[in-house]
Amino acid sequence: MSDQFEARLRQAVCEAGDLLDASLPPADQCDHLFSPAFEQKMEKFLRRRKRLSVYRGLQRAACLFLACLLSGAVLLSTNAQAREALFGWVREQVESAQRYFFQGEGIPTSSIVHYQIDVPEGYWLSDQMQGESYFYFFYVGEDGLYLDFLYQYNTVNSTAETYVTDTDATMIETEVQGNPADLYISNDPNASNTVIWMDKKTGALIEVTAFVPQEELMALAESVSPVEK
Repeated sequence: MSDQFEARLRQAVCEAGDLLDASLPPADQCDHLFSPAFEQKMEKFLRRRKRLSVYRGLQRAACLFLACLLSGAVLLSTNAQAREALFGWVREQVESAQRYFFQGEGIPTSSIVHYQIDVPEGYWLSDQMQGESYFYFFYVGEDGLYLDFLYQYNTVNSTAETYVTDTDATMIETEVQGNPADLYISNDPNASNTVIWMDKKTGALIEVTAFVPQEELMALAESVSPVEK
């Protein structure tokens, strides 16, 4: 993305924000009673806001997708790791995040291997989502904190990618079950931490995010195992 284009984009966003602010009534004239259901949703959102941000390719906003798409071609051509990788998930820096994407041919969906994780006592499955190539599990603990478990594939019919913000975290290169892994430890002790790695046997990109210290997070990652057919 050229500096001139980026400057124009920033100017347009600022102008749009000014127009929106001008159209709103003064704050002292905004008197509204929110419903209990809305307040509960907001309370849940505020509890989650300290999570280490993880953006998944299928869920991110269209503007972020466009920005990454425009800059991706340049970054891929200059990133030695991306150029040298012939097969597997590749990491590259994209502005304030690390982007994980697949380099090489996708696998058939019939070859997908499913995984499970040893959920700590006191956690229960609150939500789950899945598509042709990604599988996401969201657990909630008794203390209201969360545990995310995700694995995804690049198949012949679909592609996926993941973004992990690293501006407020320290990345440590480590291993999970003999596979190279990236550990993101948040600079905020009250925020969540993330570990992400590729299983070289299956080609799956696996990710665990939780509000636990480094040692406990690594233990959770080591507990991930394929589901026996």
